[in-house]
Amino acid sequence: MKRVVCLCLFVVIQLVVFASGDEIKKKSIQHEMDALVLENKIPGLNFSIVYADDRQDNYSSGLANLKTKEPLNQNSVMFSGSVGKTYAVAILMQLVEAGKVDLKKKLIGYFPDHKWLHRLPNISDISVEMLVKHTTGLPRYINAQEIWESLRTNPNKVWTYKERLSYIFDMEPLHEAGKSWAYSDSNYLLIGMLIEKITGSDYYDEVGKRLLISENLKSTYPATQRDVPNLPVAYSKLPEFFRMPEVVVIDGEYVFNPQMEWTGGGMASTTSDLARWAKLYYEAKMFSKSSLDMIIVPNENGQNLTEGYSYGMGSFIYKTDFGKAYGHTGFVPGFNSIMAYFPQYKIAVALQSNCDFAKTDMSFIEYLNRILENVIPDLSNK
Repeated sequence: MKRVVCLCLFVVIQLVVFASGDEIKKKSIQHEMDALVLENKIPGLNFSIVYADDRQDNYSSGLANLKTKEPLNQNSVMFSGSVGKTYAVAILMQLVEAGKVDLKKKLIGYFPDHKWLHRLPNISDISVEMLVKHTTGLPRYINAQEIWESLRTNPNKVWTYKERLSYIFDMEPLHEAGKSWAYSDSNYLLIGMLIEKITGSDYYDEVGKRLLISENLKSTYPATQRDVPNLPVAYSKLPEFFRMPEVVVIDGEYVFNPQMEWTGGGMASTTSDLARWAKLYYEAKMFSKSSLDMIIVPNENGQNLTEGYSYGMGSFIYKTDFGKAYGHTGFVPGFNSIMAYFPQYKIAVALQSNCDFAKTDMSFIEYLNRILENVIPDLSNK
């Protein structure tokens, strides 16, 4: 009887120690979040982490509205910018695995009737694989100042494939197709066109059917309208080139129609949904392990690009304080995002800010390094 009592006491003590240790870790993360907001003079920051056993913790710091002092919260939905490219890659890989798309095939072969595509630089030499790898040499259509002027004067405009890509018609390519690397949203617009051509349905319908509904990502939305649910006020300090006001969300409405971005990004979500998506994506839950290997292995032209970053297919590969990580960053006026996966620990994280100047003094990888100092050492000792 005495042995049973002692054993029960031991179990209780262990549970108390574990619980107290977990609370200390959570308080440390929250303290780091608060410090990052203050040090970088940003309005707000949301962070989410999904552990190896699928437990998830979510954190918020700062404000959703500087004027009313309303706090940012875990239900806040933010545009995730180029992180949205990963949803397009997931669908593309499903189509490749179904034998409906050939990565080696020239893109133009899928569009024999689209004569206007021939005005794109390098188009006759561009394969589907080059699009995913950013090795086409296509310039970035969003670098045209006329686009930003159009967004300012006609914020409700609904953009077509051709209208977006027309800004790079007849331009010189950045490099010979397949011979170098240059990040370009134009590549992913063409991937979106291909997805709609092959499936015969709207891209966002495919995202919902194939990715969001099955995984219960209920707080992830297509960026197709200016009034996305639970959108916080967002702030911008972009150069005059972008024609953006200092406040880009007013009364829940974004400053322009985010539909312009489409498969170059084109999604909005809570940070908790974004972290869950990172775990699904980098644990090959939406496609095969062989597809994941193509995504996370640096491509032949995407190695050691800058600051230790490399690029595979729809994914950056980062060197961090805690080893290799896979992920993607995202920017749209008023918002910065990153999602990342640390394979050594099988944890996925996401970080979002309701401003576009969060990375002025620090990269988002540095933000993550600071936050994960309160997490990784504990995991390493287990």
